[in-house]
Amino acid sequence: MSDAALRPDVFIGALPSLVKQQEATKKGATDEEIQLAAMAESAGWSLFKKFVGEVKEELDQLNELAIEKGKTKEEIGENAIIISLVKSLINKMVNKVEDSRDA
Repeated sequence: MSDAALRPDVFIGALPSLVKQQEATKKGATDEEIQLAAMAESAGWSLFKKFVGEVKEELDQLNELAIEKGKTKEEIGENAIIISLVKSLINKMVNKVEDSRDA
């Protein structure tokens, strides 16, 4: 057995996440896209998406509650518009991270 020390780049260069980052950089991905793509592949991202789904369900239930409480059509309509806009913003944020995988 040799007394030569192993160089750290032997291990670090073979890490799958670093290999993906290097390939993405070669394809022209920005640092932001690379970081977002790494986040999209984490277990925490899956948990966050589950939470986002629950929040969107709660938003849908808000208008149902308004209807049950006998709110006016105008109030229900305003709620529907606001809920739709909020859900659209939430989807935009989630899609930004999800789409970074393709970049």
